[in-house]
Amino acid sequence: MIFRADDSTEALKRKASIFILTVMTFAGLLATVLHAFEPQPHLLSRVIPPSTVVFCLSLLLYLLKVPQQLSLVIKLTLGWSCLIFLLPEYFFVIDAWIHPDRRLVDSFPPISSGFFLLISGIVVFLQPHRAIQLAIVLWMAIAAPVIIYFSFHLSELSTPRGIDLMITLLPSMAINFTLLLFYSQLQDAVVKLYLERLHFKEVAEKDGLTGIFNRRAGEKFLQTLLEQSEASIGIILCDVDHFKQVNDRYGHLVGDRVLQTIAHCCQTHLRKQDILSRWGGEEFLVIVPGETETELLHLADRLRMVIANHPIPEVGHVTASFGVAVLQRQETLVQLFDRADQALYQAKRLGRDRVMLAPASQPVEIDRSLR
Repeated sequence: MIFRADDSTEALKRKASIFILTVMTFAGLLATVLHAFEPQPHLLSRVIPPSTVVFCLSLLLYLLKVPQQLSLVIKLTLGWSCLIFLLPEYFFVIDAWIHPDRRLVDSFPPISSGFFLLISGIVVFLQPHRAIQLAIVLWMAIAAPVIIYFSFHLSELSTPRGIDLMITLLPSMAINFTLLLFYSQLQDAVVKLYLERLHFKEVAEKDGLTGIFNRRAGEKFLQTLLEQSEASIGIILCDVDHFKQVNDRYGHLVGDRVLQTIAHCCQTHLRKQDILSRWGGEEFLVIVPGETETELLHLADRLRMVIANHPIPEVGHVTASFGVAVLQRQETLVQLFDRADQALYQAKRLGRDRVMLAPASQPVEIDRSLR
């Protein structure tokens, strides 16, 4: 196809990743500066924030340089987020176990907002079913040590901080997982609708016999190209020679195979930005952006030779005639096709199996030296 836009979902994920990595870099930098003013900062406070700055900044630069590695960047970002979330928690839980004089409710870092932000990131960036699995594993890894600790330290559980932690890790997370399951089912429905839309779009734009674009799609592409492109636009009209005789002699099924073969031959010899469509009956249209008349003639003549030299079972060799036209300044599409039609009919009158160029005045035959 000629219009190959970046997938909208991937583009949104890339923008979100760039924003998140930027925020995490500045957050780590801010935390590093703030901890530097503390009289005796904790070892984790001296290590995690600057490490986050280096890690996130490196990922950000890598993503900007190699945007196609978005999936890897997302995995590394989520992995680092889990690490800097779990490491302090386990450290303080173990420290509270080892030193009975240090209460967990006094030293445990605030996790409520961070935990929900981490779960939200998992939901946004991963597939729903995989996000649910990872969220459950992460919840178990976070909740288990705290719940086990409070089970043996009921006095701390009864404190406001202890109650807040238990509410966060149990009923609040249960609600969060319920919403996550709902999101998963909703995402499945959206994907199903999207696939159905693609199917109906393909049915509406593709020719059922040859598999290439139909006339409606060809007109749409050409109109869009005319509105958006500043480069030259050329068209090639191709008509199979004596196709009625093929149908009359061999039958319509063989005639269909002839059209399918010609469409395949042309498609394999076109560039990705060129558009091939079935214009009607045994006639095909090639939309060629950004080429000069000479280059357009070369392309049309190459297609002519490919068709003429490709044997078709039961029929043998068939030929085709071509009319070529380049859009002129201030010319309408109707005028463009009228000139291409005139060139095509001129090729038919001159004996078929040839390419004719339609200049602004009248059609002329291709120079034989191009063949």
